[in-house]
This record gives sequence, C-alpha cells and structure tokens, in this order.
Amino acid sequence: MFGSLADVLNARSTTMTKLSSIPDHQLSITCGLCKHHSMLEVANLIAVVGEDATAHEVRQRYSCPKCKTKGNNTYQIIYRGNSDIALDGAAVGPE
Repeated sequence: MFGSLADVLNARSTTMTKLSSIPDHQLSITCGLCKHHSMLEVANLIAVVGEDATAHEVRQRYSCPKCKTKGNNTYQIIYRGNSDIALDGAAVGPE
C-alpha cells in the first residue's frame, strides 16, 4: 500500500536540487523567527560553497542577518532569467 512518512521523506532527500543545476536562479530565504527575507544569487553561492552543494544545505547553513537564527527558515528557488522577454508584451502604446 502506501509507505511511511519516513520513507517519503527519505525519498525526497535523495532528489535535492544541486546548485550546479540552477546557476541562473536565486534562492529566496525567509527566516522562520523574524520573517526577514533575503534573495541570494545561486552563481555567487556556487563560488562560496561549491557546485555540489544543494539548495537545502544552503538553507540549513544560512544565518539570518537580522536575528542571527540559523536553519529556521524556508526557501524557494526563483528563476530570474529572460525578464526582458517576459516584459515585451507589457508595453503600452499611444492611444
């Protein structure tokens, strides 16, 4: 039938996103305690922690600059490329 919660979590941990697979992205990290929000460039993170590090490992090591809490946070991977293309249809012409 269905696996246990531990089986599901173990399966998830084997598929964590390596930084090398998302170099043109940003990590959006929000502190769980004070709700401070930070945007980190993945390309810069690769230079600091290496390309084999995962987004989850960065999240665990991240210390909030506001309250100094470490590891108590959530993160999202944000794609930041091609914003100029996304805005092409947003131009307003003269009436």
